[in-house]
Amino acid sequence: MIMESMMKETEWLMFSTSTEMVRLREESIVCITSDGNYSHICAIGGETFIVSSQLGQIEQLIGEQLHSSYGYFVRIGRGLIINMRYLCYINISKHKLYLLDASGRKYVQSASREALIQLKNITEKMSGNGQI
Repeated sequence: MIMESMMKETEWLMFSTSTEMVRLREESIVCITSDGNYSHICAIGGETFIVSSQLGQIEQLIGEQLHSSYGYFVRIGRGLIINMRYLCYINISKHKLYLLDASGRKYVQSASREALIQLKNITEKMSGNGQI
């Protein structure tokens, strides 16, 4: 009973291959970047986990494992997934976005102009609806 209520309060993401496993609360993931056949999972406080899965596979796992809060994770272009909770700044002309985690650590990521325009529009729409 206690374990069931704990699991309902916080949703976990598990990234597992035959040789490794990473298990994190969804709100502790700031962003996920691609590096060929590997993905770098950046957690609050700057801890980074490297898993041998492509970003598309990670995106699919997020969709399968997080039904209620999947909307917080947004794919930006070919190489980045961000947790919208931590998005604080978009600069389209410089092709940059900043994520700021709860510990005050800043994560600077690059993205294409088109991807950032879409992200800005999505963010404004979600903010207007009170979703973020």
